[in-house]
Amino acid sequence: MILHRLQYRVASRASVGMLFALLLACAPTLTLNAQQSGTAIVFYTQARISEDLWPDLLQSLRADLAAGSGELPNGLVLDHPTFFRGNDDLAVGIEFSKVIEVKLLGRCDVLPQVDRPSLSGPLGWVLQVSGEIQPFIFVNCTRIAQVLRPVAAGLDKQGRRREMTQAIAHVVIHEWIHIATQNPSHGTRGITKQFLSVDELIAQPSTNGLLIATQ
Repeated sequence: MILHRLQYRVASRASVGMLFALLLACAPTLTLNAQQSGTAIVFYTQARISEDLWPDLLQSLRADLAAGSGELPNGLVLDHPTFFRGNDDLAVGIEFSKVIEVKLLGRCDVLPQVDRPSLSGPLGWVLQVSGEIQPFIFVNCTRIAQVLRPVAAGLDKQGRRREMTQAIAHVVIHEWIHIATQNPSHGTRGITKQFLSVDELIAQPSTNGLLIATQ
């Protein structure tokens, strides 16, 4: 069974500052202020993404959270955030106590990338600066698409999109747990593991917070 890696990376404060400036440059209307309770998760994309992907991705994220896939150590649970597309639907005056920025790297489709050369490396990661895990999540869509190609080849367009969004959702929640706990360590089971199989990436959430592999 091939397992695919998620990780955190150590970075300098200067590199994170440059990164933050680049992200904000893509969304001049971003005005999420740290004054009220609640978490905002803001998605940015490196490449154009189909409009059909967004509702499926949000559905996958909400289903994972509702089922408890976001369980934290010591019985804590991730809150239910408000999701935004950074380039499109942020409004002036929205206020949240926590803001997490997610950057989707590469293309988030599957079959159109069949002829692209194979890649290596993690599916997602966060940055750690001076011992503090920063509120930035990176998801390598191109790498995920490559991993899913063998199981998605026989599916129709909707099925491929559903598996892609489920995999992205699992990666986002995995990295969010690192941010919420400020702990780079990984668990021994479920969504907190460092290495996930393809079946685990496309798993449907269960009611006990673990991933159920789809066959």
